[in-house]
Amino acid sequence: MRNRLIGSIVVVVAVMAFSPGMLAQTPAGPGAGKAMPDLTGLWEVRINPEGAPTICGEPACRAAAGLAQPRVFTRDAEEPPMLPWAEQQYKALAPGANPDAAPRQALNPSWGGCLPEGPTESMRRRAFELRQFPDVVLLLFDHDHGVRRIYMDGRGHPDHPAPTWMGHSIGKYEGEVLVVDTIGISDKAWIDFQGHPHTDALRVTERFRRLDQKSLEVQTTIDDPKTYQKPWTKTVIHYLRAPDRQIWDQTECEELLQLGTHYSAESKN
Repeated sequence: MRNRLIGSIVVVVAVMAFSPGMLAQTPAGPGAGKAMPDLTGLWEVRINPEGAPTICGEPACRAAAGLAQPRVFTRDAEEPPMLPWAEQQYKALAPGANPDAAPRQALNPSWGGCLPEGPTESMRRRAFELRQFPDVVLLLFDHDHGVRRIYMDGRGHPDHPAPTWMGHSIGKYEGEVLVVDTIGISDKAWIDFQGHPHTDALRVTERFRRLDQKSLEVQTTIDDPKTYQKPWTKTVIHYLRAPDRQIWDQTECEELLQLGTHYSAESKN
């Protein structure tokens, strides 16, 4: 009788140890179980409003083909208030009297030297694939196979991050919005096509929000007290790429050099 009782207790304990209910009580990892908005997709800035295929999206290529510059590449009517050194450096990039003309891209390291782009420059004029996981969000760019990682596991920034082209990004969800905080961006990386300067004090805050099934709003706030008198914000709408199209497998810098439309030709004049 005693042996039967002990055996029954052993069986009950074993069943409880492996039951789904008991397993469900195992502590979950950071972010697990939290509902997150669906932002996944292959997104691109609409270069050609008329809906024509984007075969010549970059300003140098469009200029060579006699096409007008899209609005996303033009200078804003109101510039952010800069500190004197930054304003002087920025004005040195101006190509002339035309405020919508492309700045001197030979000075842009990603164009003049085929170096990587910064996170905000890539976001403003590149097609990218956004993929969400509980612990990380990945942005996969068509330009030179670029990858940007946004950590979602609750970690903070390193105390003294070594500057990199993409910087160090952490994120969280606020309702339907993905909020991303980035520091540690190399001061060699341009933050936009216009060539607005920045320093090692730069902090970028991005808010990703899906407006509808086919459009994604990305609001970017630039905060650099060593460069600007106050933070400033730009907003870009990205559109869902057609299902039959994929991320281009391209090394665009070298391709444009071969076509003779690359800005580095400017440095040879």
